Amino acid sequence: MRNLSNQTWQIEFQCPQCGAPVTLEETDRLFGCSYCRVRLYISSREYFRYYLAPPGASLKDILFIPYWRFRGMVFSCKDNDIQQRIADTSLLAMNLGSSVPPTLGIRPQVLKLSFVTPEAGGVFPNPLCRFKGLAAGASNSPGFAGECGRKLPGYYEAFIGETLSLIYSPIRIQGGMIHDAILKRPLAALPQDLTGALTSNPYEEHSMEFLPTICPHCGWDLQGEKDTLVLHCKNCDSLWEAEEGALRKVDFEVVASSEESAVHLPFWRIRARVTGLELDSYADLVEVANLPKAVRSEWNRLPMFFWIPAFKVHPQLFLRLIKVLTIFQPQDETQRQLPGSPLYPVTLPLGEAVESINVAIANMAVPRRLIFPRLSEIQVSLEAHLLHYLPFIPRGGELIHPSMQVSIDKNALKMGRLI
Repeated sequence: MRNLSNQTWQIEFQCPQCGAPVTLEETDRLFGCSYCRVRLYISSREYFRYYLAPPGASLKDILFIPYWRFRGMVFSCKDNDIQQRIADTSLLAMNLGSSVPPTLGIRPQVLKLSFVTPEAGGVFPNPLCRFKGLAAGASNSPGFAGECGRKLPGYYEAFIGETLSLIYSPIRIQGGMIHDAILKRPLAALPQDLTGALTSNPYEEHSMEFLPTICPHCGWDLQGEKDTLVLHCKNCDSLWEAEEGALRKVDFEVVASSEESAVHLPFWRIRARVTGLELDSYADLVEVANLPKAVRSEWNRLPMFFWIPAFKVHPQLFLRLIKVLTIFQPQDETQRQLPGSPLYPVTLPLGEAVESINVAIANMAVPRRLIFPRLSEIQVSLEAHLLHYLPFIPRGGELIHPSMQVSIDKNALKMGRLI
């Protein structure tokens, strides 16, 4: 746990209301200023952009090289096997050859970051390739050099629950040489087209948004932990998430518990249209997963829902929870009232949950040799969704669901919040 905590990057910025210095961790979305006491939610319509500031230097003469920063779960489906891993890497986002380092290394872990704003100065070019779809295993290769993608025949790879951001590293051009603006030493000779590549694709503003944590419905203070994606109002029993610069209401249900110590974990209950595979009813699920059950006629009319954790955990546990809950299809009585017991924070958004469905199908389907070759052809579209809170009872170092007898190690939840 100590080693994982050290991998959380820190960002320095000023409170937008009073200008006081604030330090955030990379996963923080909710912050309170210790000076003016304002509480704000930080949102971005794409991804956050940060830069490493050179010590004691004006930024107006600095060029900044963009790097993708990725941390999240990677699932690779090939040869009837699902390989899972947690990736934590940076990747050069421009094709600049060997003139600059291909990754940021450990530099962001030892230096604090700052948000890129129009007032920062310097030259911040946009990336020339997008990260989505890249194989994380290739991103640490010195020969990668900003390649924008690769084809992997017979191979399906999914990036789920990623923290994706853009990090700019500073350089200075002097005497025909590229100088590292942080270490203040030369890196390589200046290629003829480098300056043009950087200045011909100038920074376009992708503004952050600071949203007041006031319930749009009743005006009460919204609550939530610092890394949550969903805020809750105890006054009017409502949930809210940031979307396009505003707070949008989230539809939810809660399974009540008589246990005062219960912790309610969030799950996305998703009704999806699956093209390329017959998976519409619970009867279809029994056949696809080859469950040891005799199919009843009423199961053909029973809709099938995917149950995806709305929180990050180790990839192996993530898949196990999806499989157990989706096969079990919880039918407990629910309410639309927030419980008095704790709500575990939502750290995995709906979009990422939908993207995980292909991997979930691969994990449940039997035999895999018939499904794996078709994974890239199976299309999933969202039809309906609901944020569903299920109660888990603390027992020693675990949280246990009373009826399904599903257990989750508490340390797994702690480590999941660092992904």
